[in-house]
Amino acid sequence: MSKPGEVKYPHLFSPVTIRGKVYKNRMKAAPTMFVHANYFIPQISENLYRMVERRAAGGFACVSTGEMPLNYEEAKTLFQERKIDFEKFEGEDFEISKAYADRIKAKGALCYYEFSHEGSRAEESKEPWGPEDWVREDGIKVKGMDLAMMEKVCDDFYKISRFAKECGFDGVLLHGGHGFLLQQFVSPWTNHRTDEFGGSMENRARFPKMVIEACRRGIGEDGVIELRFSAEDGVPGGMTIDDTVEFCKEIDGMVDIIQVSNGLKWLGSRTRTFSSFLEPHGLNIEYAAKVKAAVKKSYVSTIGGFNGPELAEQVIAEGKADFVEFGRQGFADPELPNKTLEGKEDTIRRCVRCFNCYPGFCEHPTDIPLWEKLGPEEAGKIYSPASMGSCAINPETGFGFYPETMPEPKASRKVLIVGGGIGGCQAAVTAVKRGHQVILAEKTDRLGGTINFTDTDEDKVDLMNAKNVIIHEALNCGAQICLNTEVDQKFIQETKPDAVILAVGAHPFVPQIPGIESAVNALDVYDKMDEIGKKVVLVGGGLVGCEVGLHLANHGHQVTVVEMLPMIANETFGYYRNALLNEMDHRGIKQILNAKCIEFTKAGVVIEVNGQRELLEADSYCFSMGMRSNDEIVKKLKEAAGEIPVWVIGDARHAGKVADAVHGGYMAAMEIV
Repeated sequence: MSKPGEVKYPHLFSPVTIRGKVYKNRMKAAPTMFVHANYFIPQISENLYRMVERRAAGGFACVSTGEMPLNYEEAKTLFQERKIDFEKFEGEDFEISKAYADRIKAKGALCYYEFSHEGSRAEESKEPWGPEDWVREDGIKVKGMDLAMMEKVCDDFYKISRFAKECGFDGVLLHGGHGFLLQQFVSPWTNHRTDEFGGSMENRARFPKMVIEACRRGIGEDGVIELRFSAEDGVPGGMTIDDTVEFCKEIDGMVDIIQVSNGLKWLGSRTRTFSSFLEPHGLNIEYAAKVKAAVKKSYVSTIGGFNGPELAEQVIAEGKADFVEFGRQGFADPELPNKTLEGKEDTIRRCVRCFNCYPGFCEHPTDIPLWEKLGPEEAGKIYSPASMGSCAINPETGFGFYPETMPEPKASRKVLIVGGGIGGCQAAVTAVKRGHQVILAEKTDRLGGTINFTDTDEDKVDLMNAKNVIIHEALNCGAQICLNTEVDQKFIQETKPDAVILAVGAHPFVPQIPGIESAVNALDVYDKMDEIGKKVVLVGGGLVGCEVGLHLANHGHQVTVVEMLPMIANETFGYYRNALLNEMDHRGIKQILNAKCIEFTKAGVVIEVNGQRELLEADSYCFSMGMRSNDEIVKKLKEAAGEIPVWVIGDARHAGKVADAVHGGYMAAMEIV
């Protein structure tokens, strides 16, 4: 009998066989973390194994490891502190990689070993190689490759492919895109050679073909080769989709699957390599469709912001691709295929594309490197492999964390959760799963708390969906939900809880600025859009202010953001910050930095910049000066609880982000024994 998903998504659950390998559906788990981190950060090895293992168990047809550098010489990149002998098929190094294949296959999925050569962009190489001689922006000299160097690299590709085969992998994922070596040879932007490896597409494809042939010798005729390649460079004078289509014709049939990605690694936001919450889902679909229409022998896969089955089914049904790759969604909910198959797609925690799992790097012209902003030590913590992989909406992620190490409850406890925001809801779901009796009390008539603003913010549809799923789980987990309920000492005495979790949130900070009563708090803007005039001055350029500014601009308002600091949205960084600032530029939001708000008047907002006062005329004024935890409420409820153990989570503990609330709620519930 067919499962609900097979009926509703027939193309998505249609199996296909390639070189004797059966892909049980058209959903693949794309790589998300460097496999070689396993070799030098042993404390997170088990997390890395579980990362891919959970995706295999979750129903993906194929799961890939994260990329392994081709060698530790000219291809050396970050996090390479231990040389691996790819010609040795025994011993510790071999077993570390082999364990990935064993654990993925044991859960019913095919497995790929991903590797790459970043060419002229190899970050840690003292003398990186590329198609031609040049000097990088950081002063590093790149050496143009001659035939002997090409043959050496091809031999390395053979060795690592053979290594993958001996480890038991079903295939290899050859990463040739994102501005790496193969793309550098194909792109007219990076290849100006005049010999047989430059000029025509036939010539520019010559070396990539040599590499593919070497991989085939290594993985064998029964192994799958999937090539990840960018549709475009995304920079002026760079490779276009037309170039890529011609290249794909050249390699048609040499690789089994062509995975269409996009852009350049070091310009991941600007070239749409990693899609943000402000971009459409499936942003490479039309690129993949052009490749699909051009090739006759190779299958085509597409990646880029997929977080649910609906669009994936449409892509395959329309013949625009044969497979869909899910990247960061693997962190958010590795059970996506199984939930879809069982007809439970409304329970999928869909990736909100917030970059909590992979922060990325600064690219916007106004930004500065995080290590300069925070200092090398603090920045290093954020960008270390041990800190990556933590999903904002899935609390059972993050390296160094193992749920089974938490103490098991000694008995079923009565748990009172005060506050029905996202953190309180997660606490309820987790506490019930742990066998506790839960009462969740919310003073308003609905769950969701502060982030209910996402219901009316078009930019936050992904976050709205995630919020609604967590609320749905809370409503259906078996907890007693009490809406319109304000908890006080009497309530606590009557319910007699064994533990109390305070998720009472925060409130907007209202500074003592003359006339501020005439301004609208940023979080109230969503409910007062009809009252906001055309021309708006928004005082406070932190993350909340900027995102509210985007919402106003999206509805046709002319927005000026005033910020005291020299940097807008100072608390953000990496790809999220890039996306935010790029969109602010795109929507025409004016920024005034190093500006102090002096007064809100009928004539306008008075600000001071460099000691000079200025009047900003506007139809409406808004302000966003940060949030303050509801400390008084927390203090009062702690006193009411007396000797009862109390946990304070989310904004009530420290005004933060969704990830803080979700993870805080989860951990509080896990600690109740």
